[in-house]
Amino acid sequence: MSLKPPASTDAPAPPARPARPRWQRRLAATVLTLAGLALLWTLVLTQWLPGWARQRVEAEAAQALGTPVSLERIDLHPWTLTLTLKGLRVGPADDPLLSLAGAQARLSRETFWRRAPVLERLSLDQPRLWIRREAAQRFNFSPVLEHLRARQASEPPAPPDAEPARFALHNIELTGGRIDYDDRVLGQQHRIEALSLGLPFLSNLSSDVAVDVLPRLEARIDGSPLTLQGRTRPFAPGQPTRLSLGWQQVDLRPWDRLLQATLPAGTAPALKAGQLDTELDIDFEAATAPAVPRLVVRGSLELRDIDLDLPAQGAGARWTSLRLKGLDLAPLQGLHSLEALEIDGLKARYTLAAARSPAPAAAPRPARPPVSAAASASGPPVAATAAEAAPALRWKIGTVRCTDCLVQVRDGSRQPATTFELQRTNLTLEGLSEDPTQALRYTIDGALASAAGPTAGAAGPIRLQGELRRSPLDLDTTLQLAGIDLRVAQPYIAPQVNLVLGAGTLAAQGRLTLQQVGDAPLQLHYTGRAGVAGLDTRDSVTGADFVGWKQLGFDGLDIDWRAARLNADLGQISLDGLQARLILHPDAHLNVSDIVRHDEQAAPKSLTTPQAASAPAKAAAPADTRPANGPQLRWQGIRIQRSAVHFSDFFIRPNYSARLTKLDGKVSALSSAALKPARVELAGALDDGAPLRIAGTLHPLGAQLHTDIEASARGIALPRLSPYAERYAGYGIDKGSMSVTLRYRIDEGRLQADNQVFLDQLTFGAAVDSPDATRLPVLLAVSLMKNRRGEIDLQLPVSGSLDDPQFSVGGVIWKLVLNLLTRAATAPFALLMGGDGEEMAQVDFAPGSAELDAPARERLDRLATQLADRPQLKLEATGQADPARDADALRDQAARTAKATPATTPAVAPATTAAAASAPARAASAAATEVPTAALLALADRRADQVMAYLVSRLPAERILVNRSQVAAVGASAEVSTQPRVQFMLR
Repeated sequence: MSLKPPASTDAPAPPARPARPRWQRRLAATVLTLAGLALLWTLVLTQWLPGWARQRVEAEAAQALGTPVSLERIDLHPWTLTLTLKGLRVGPADDPLLSLAGAQARLSRETFWRRAPVLERLSLDQPRLWIRREAAQRFNFSPVLEHLRARQASEPPAPPDAEPARFALHNIELTGGRIDYDDRVLGQQHRIEALSLGLPFLSNLSSDVAVDVLPRLEARIDGSPLTLQGRTRPFAPGQPTRLSLGWQQVDLRPWDRLLQATLPAGTAPALKAGQLDTELDIDFEAATAPAVPRLVVRGSLELRDIDLDLPAQGAGARWTSLRLKGLDLAPLQGLHSLEALEIDGLKARYTLAAARSPAPAAAPRPARPPVSAAASASGPPVAATAAEAAPALRWKIGTVRCTDCLVQVRDGSRQPATTFELQRTNLTLEGLSEDPTQALRYTIDGALASAAGPTAGAAGPIRLQGELRRSPLDLDTTLQLAGIDLRVAQPYIAPQVNLVLGAGTLAAQGRLTLQQVGDAPLQLHYTGRAGVAGLDTRDSVTGADFVGWKQLGFDGLDIDWRAARLNADLGQISLDGLQARLILHPDAHLNVSDIVRHDEQAAPKSLTTPQAASAPAKAAAPADTRPANGPQLRWQGIRIQRSAVHFSDFFIRPNYSARLTKLDGKVSALSSAALKPARVELAGALDDGAPLRIAGTLHPLGAQLHTDIEASARGIALPRLSPYAERYAGYGIDKGSMSVTLRYRIDEGRLQADNQVFLDQLTFGAAVDSPDATRLPVLLAVSLMKNRRGEIDLQLPVSGSLDDPQFSVGGVIWKLVLNLLTRAATAPFALLMGGDGEEMAQVDFAPGSAELDAPARERLDRLATQLADRPQLKLEATGQADPARDADALRDQAARTAKATPATTPAVAPATTAAAASAPARAASAAATEVPTAALLALADRRADQVMAYLVSRLPAERILVNRSQVAAVGASAEVSTQPRVQFMLR
């Protein structure tokens, strides 16, 4: 290392720096001053001013709002022109109205040259609002509003020509917002959370008026997400605005009581469950009067899993989904349209009045607050004026579809209550609108059933398809029905009928049209087929079977109702399995006339038991009640198979019943407008045994009844009629059969009937003590009519006028039967021989003679022939002598004999006769002698012996009985007088 010598102290000094220019010194001072001022400005604005401003803001805000306001912190960034607020709270600490975690505003430098506030950014962080409804029209913030209105009223009004404040806001953003709503009137709480609002731009500066504003809102309302986006020009003329609203999974239950408070009392539904999904676009543009603003709502809406009740209306509904598609509403123009309304899984119910439970009393509606005078003066025109100017409502719905729906109607007005269900229903409607002339096309496909009660049964398919115009009424539909349970009608017909529908289903397939113009009569036309299957009706009193069948069908129906006149073609009619109970009551009316009750308050009548005969009313001649313009009826044919009718006649005495079974046949075509009658061919059996046949022609639809019918039955077992024979004849029937042939001809109101009754081997049993039995000789009458083969052949002709109210076929036949019995008692030989056969009751002899002359022998031959054909009859012969004519004849005979012989006539032996007298003397004496009764009895005995001898040669002797001869006293009455004859009696 080297050492340098110290420097000399007297070395020359360095040269001095030159002084800075003054301007630099001034510049440096200025910069330092500005920096200090900036530092001071920054310190003042960031350190002191926020604290001072916070207190001022709290005080001014509290005074302005009339409620406590607190602010935790204010941050001011002067170089970025940013203001930040934190911890804002409005309202009492224990009952806040509003809180804000933070807010930030950044002022744009454009503010200075636009001379209007322009914010580059405005953000609100976690704002929270508490709203509490304390009364009908009072909320927790009501004192704040009242304070603001009072303060505004105390301030001078703004000049009318004052311009609105100019501003421009950019990038407005709200995040984490929340609103809590507590409705203590309705007892509900609602919450809006996750509230987010974005507004890129909002300005009323003239250069920005035509710029679109694009707001965006997102939130969860009671847990359901809500999105709202739009486009608007809020300060442009008309404020054109479009908003897109999306609100999903909205639980509708919390809104139920709000809905009830909004709608008129008793009309609001009670909502039990449901959700709402909606996607809507809302367009609005204001207009200057008299033009109408434009408000259009388009989009879709879906209500899911709805369950609601309408207690006041006795109704309710549930459904899986209800979708409104293609919604297009313009309410201010009165235009509404919908592309499609679709409902899935609808279950609707409705209860008619009688059994409906009373609706719960509605909560009292809060009174509307009175409208202040100031509000009335400055408010809009009254609603009535707006309503008068409202445009006519026009609406249309493209398609309505209901899939897998159930409609239930419970009718409590009937006892028992009845429930109808339209099940598994698919409904389609097209072309709905307010225009009544527009055709509505519809399709209904479902099943109809009674769901509860004694008439519950299986559902019957139903399908309707067609068009409907409401004005004038014009319905054109095709219908298909199958298996519709007729028992559903029982509660409705029960008060009017005396029967009970036990079973039965209705089926139909055809086309139905209904038309009505104005007040003109309704016109109906139906073509197709219809039928009732499995019908079972019962007596409402006894429960016994009345009328039923397996199948009644009408194929080729053509029914036209026009101008209150029926024109019907019943087509081909088929009846299978008919089972009917018919009764002719003692007053000559059929039980079928009692089906309908003429007095609903009267006690029910039995349709299957006989009724007591009422006092006969004087019958009036039937009037021609056929209307001049009566119905036109026709059919193409009737087919009857496997049918049976149980008929009882209580009008004819004796009463009788018959069961017509195995009925099978047909009736040919017939028309009320044609004269040609229908041909009838019907076969069957009586009590499943005796063959029955009915054939002929009839015309029941003509102006006058025409009939030419022949009915025959063979081999009817008579023992089955034994109960009737015991009661009315006094004897039971042990054996026998009956065949009948009936022919009825009715033409121009007159009846000509031939009734042939053939009885074979009719055998009565032991006598029965019956108070109703006739006292006429039934057994004798039968014996008189029965031939040797045990047969009885009766002809019972009937004729008369059907216009005679006293004429009765049954009555005439019964009179004929009584006449036969009477003839058996009073004129048995007339009944035996027919015609004037009563002459056969005796054989006349010449006075005083016992010899049979030729006429007597001829009469005995005829009598023997008839008796030979009736071996069951016995003949009693009683010889008679006339005390006058026979005595005279005997005396004449004695006188003639006395003249011819000297001896005394053996028949006359007077005690004082002289043996030697002369012949003339003897003759004179004989003529004057009395004939003794013994002589007359002897003559009567000889006559009886002659008849006996003659008949025994032709008949068995045991069938001829000779009674004691009879001689009446001289001068006896005609009732006991005797004649020169043999008198016969039949036994």
